[in-house]
Parts: sequence; C-alpha cells; structure tokens
Amino acid sequence: MSDEYVTSETNLPPHPEQEEISIQITDRETKEIFSTRARVSRDREDLADPDPLIVVKGPHENTEEQWFIDILETDIESESVDRNVLESVMEETESDPTVINTRSEEVKTLLRYLVETGQYSSVSQASRTIMFEYLSDAHPDLVDEYVDLKVKREQRELTGSDGDGS
Repeated sequence: MSDEYVTSETNLPPHPEQEEISIQITDRETKEIFSTRARVSRDREDLADPDPLIVVKGPHENTEEQWFIDILETDIESESVDRNVLESVMEETESDPTVINTRSEEVKTLLRYLVETGQYSSVSQASRTIMFEYLSDAHPDLVDEYVDLKVKREQRELTGSDGDGS
C-alpha cells in the first residue's frame, strides 16, 4: 500500500478529529478501497504515525483538503451485505411509494419541534436527514454497497448496457 489515502467528506462522521473512527479509504496508488479503524486530523502533530489523507468534498467531489490519518486496524470485520437482497429491495422500492410512516406520536412531535425551531425546513427533510445519518453511522457497509449499486445501475441506464459485464 502507498502512504497516501483518499476519502470522501461524506465518509467522515460529524466530529472525526475527536475519536477513533471506522472509515472507508482508497489507497491513492493502487486504487484499493478498504475499511479501517483510524484516527484522522487536519494537523499532523495530533497523530502518532500520520500518513497523508486527501478528503474530497463538494457537490462533485472536486475540492481536495489535506488531512492526515493514523491507521490503527485494517480489514476490520464488518457485517456482510447480501448484495442480491439489496438489489431485490432496490428494484421493489422503485415502484413503491416513497412514504415511510412511523405511526409514532413521539417521533412526529420531536421532528415537528426540529422544524418549528428552524433546524429543518420540513418534517420530511428532518426524517430523511436523521435516518440517513443514522444509517451511515450504524451501517456504513450497507450504505456503501447501496451507493455502489445505485451508481452502477445509473451507469447501465445511461449507457444502455444490460449489466452483463459490458
């Protein structure tokens, strides 16, 4: 592996410099993508054994910011995502309505409070944002696999490919 890594800002938790984190990174030289336990910082001096980490950000991830990473453990055990089940659910969801109802007075009250205090523009936005943040933190492998499948599906649609490896 090289000594320079890349990750998306979306892979970082809200306060990444305050704790040990699980993060997906790419080896810049080999292009290998892997998950690791690490500490990250904008300041090299904060880490015991820092390597360069490029954090890409922006709507097109075309802005780079120099960070540093101290890799603590690679090849971390993670839940295995059943890609076939995920693809099946993606296909079923395409034709389903996108409404999710918790039927919970408590959740609705808390979400409406967040809207009323200006933290979100709508209950729907609050619900989507909070659920996605939770899923990203609690099930990062699932979110990564979903994003990978969605990108591949959109590429197939744009190129007219049927997904048979062409």
